[in-house]
Amino acid sequence: MTPARRRAALLLIAVMSVNASYTVLIPFVPELQHRAGADPTVIALTFALFAAAKTLSQPLGGLWVDRWRPGHVAFVAQLIAAAGIVITAVARDPQTLLAGRVCWGLGEGLVTPALYAGMGLLCRRYGLSSSRLIGNFGTAAMAGFLIGPLVTGVAAPLGLEALFFAGAAVTAVTAFGLFQAIPRSGEEGPEEAEADDAPAADGAGAGSAGPWWLWVLALGALDLFANVIYSAFEPMLPLYLSAGRDGSVRGTISVVFSVGLATFALFTWALGRYTERLRLMTLIRAGMTLMALGLAGLTLSAEVVPVAASFVLCMAGAAVLYLTARRGLIELRSAMSRQGKAFGLFGFIGDSGNVIGPIIGVALFGWTGATSFLLLGVLCVVALVGLAAVSGRFRGPRAAEPTATAGTAETTGTAPTPESTEAAVAAQETSQRPS
Repeated sequence: MTPARRRAALLLIAVMSVNASYTVLIPFVPELQHRAGADPTVIALTFALFAAAKTLSQPLGGLWVDRWRPGHVAFVAQLIAAAGIVITAVARDPQTLLAGRVCWGLGEGLVTPALYAGMGLLCRRYGLSSSRLIGNFGTAAMAGFLIGPLVTGVAAPLGLEALFFAGAAVTAVTAFGLFQAIPRSGEEGPEEAEADDAPAADGAGAGSAGPWWLWVLALGALDLFANVIYSAFEPMLPLYLSAGRDGSVRGTISVVFSVGLATFALFTWALGRYTERLRLMTLIRAGMTLMALGLAGLTLSAEVVPVAASFVLCMAGAAVLYLTARRGLIELRSAMSRQGKAFGLFGFIGDSGNVIGPIIGVALFGWTGATSFLLLGVLCVVALVGLAAVSGRFRGPRAAEPTATAGTAETTGTAPTPESTEAAVAAQETSQRPS
């Protein structure tokens, strides 16, 4: 295996490990109630505090990434997560259980901007396609969500403590893997170093492009929008499918969500390979359109086939927006020297959607029923109109052809020249350094 592939594989394994943490605990909820004396409120806090700790710690992790090597931050963060897993495993009272989950979430939040910054460093160091690596990143993330409960179900006979101790050991090993996988910032080529020395080229000094943090806020808002829509589905679709039906609809709900999540994983993988030359605005419009069509389709029927088909459209749109937001951030030249801050802020904004989405979904569905899907679709249309209004101002050329792919990058030693964001276009117009 080539150095580029080996490092990318270690990064993707870490992504799966991080996302499996969200779901691995679900099958053990009844046992936690017995072991730690956790009532329903404590169980709810067990998941809520984990999500809050992960969301709130990402900006802090981003600051550390810029001050320190991303590999070092990832190493320490994974060890913190491993400690949280151990504390959760040995908890015998609610206070210890909640402390373990907060520690666990803190580690996962700190590692997230380090993973994204590491992905950007790999792209520039080995000339990897950012779209392709982000596509693999999204597929690995979704695989982690699916693997968590599966591994728990298979290894359940071992018991909670044994399984969690094994998970802590895997997390610790992953820490060492990330330490080796993420390149040092100084390993970038001369072009990237020069770009980092002039971070304002496509920022405040680039006319209408705006400072780097405005682009981060815009891309974070895009990710927030996608996360709100998906997380709103989590309570809305079960309520919609079960309304007016006698008996259990667990099988129906499982089929719909499984098909949707599989669509997301497949689309992120495929989009990473076949959309490299498309402008970001084009991708955003496509993602919003798919979401609007899917949401409108959900209002037509509550039968499993039309609901699943409409949900597939929604998840395809979510995959497009997921890829676009992260690709835009990696290719934002003015943030090259501050990618930790950029990804920390981006993650904080985007992950907040997972917190408020279910609240919005339950409130909308309780108020309007199936019409709530149409209202969310109208929101997508409004966003499309807004994009149409500003697209003339922020129009850029097609993305440049990558200088290498994952399989040949290590032989070239050159980095791609991303021109898909408007900020990069402004940078090239205001600076004469070679691309």
